[in-house]
Amino acid sequence: MSGGGCTIVIVSRGLERMLHVCLDALARALASRPADAGDRVVVVDNASPVPYAADFVARHGIEVVRFDEHQSFAHACNEGVRAAPNDRILLLNNDVVLEPDALDAMEAVLDGDDDVAVCGLRMLFPDATLQHGGVVFGPDDFGPYHWARGRPDTEVPRENVPFQAVTGACLLVRSTVWDALGGLDESYPFGLEDVDFCLRARAAGHGIVCCHEADALHFESMTPGRVELDKPSRRLFMERWRGRYVVDGTAEDAARAFGRPVVKRRRGLLRRLFGLGR
Repeated sequence: MSGGGCTIVIVSRGLERMLHVCLDALARALASRPADAGDRVVVVDNASPVPYAADFVARHGIEVVRFDEHQSFAHACNEGVRAAPNDRILLLNNDVVLEPDALDAMEAVLDGDDDVAVCGLRMLFPDATLQHGGVVFGPDDFGPYHWARGRPDTEVPRENVPFQAVTGACLLVRSTVWDALGGLDESYPFGLEDVDFCLRARAAGHGIVCCHEADALHFESMTPGRVELDKPSRRLFMERWRGRYVVDGTAEDAARAFGRPVVKRRRGLLRRLFGLGR
């Protein structure tokens, strides 16, 4: 475990009961850490219609940054980090429920390799299928998607794996790298600012790893209006990064991840039947 502290930043809008579950699980994950580690938990209240009550804040021992008008996810995260500087930063969605050993396992990844600057986490849907195990990139307009999404948990090895990117729903990063890159790019309205950050970190020479030695439950996309907010961010991302990442996914897997019809390519069959491409 790192000798320094960690600031956990949770951006939340309403959904108090969900946030309560998230914070309770986080408290269990922090319980094994030294009392003097200097960990801080910052909830960024992103224009909740009803601000979080003082007794809720006191019960969970959190710091709150409040916005009366809705902000982009990137701006909200950046302000949360500025409010509580620390050696490491954990971005955590309010709909993620950490296992007690999750934070220690992620910290161990960074402790074990100075070249790794960003660590994501294996996350599961409530039905025990994989929600996130790392981010890969499909061909053409597919772009980034979650590797092995929807596969049964028991079919995905519990081995830490390097990726080009991981999701910001649970992302641990060294603060020196965060500061050097200027945090998340606030040009993104909502979505893909995390993948953009990872690609910028890789371009600067830093490694990205997804920790599979622990996991968390992720309900995914609980924020109201998320689907519509994601569309302009995806357009911006593709304008900036198309052709600059390695295509390490497939069109078929990307289609499944996005819930689109899977069109299987038959080039191999044609080659076998007609000797094409020899």
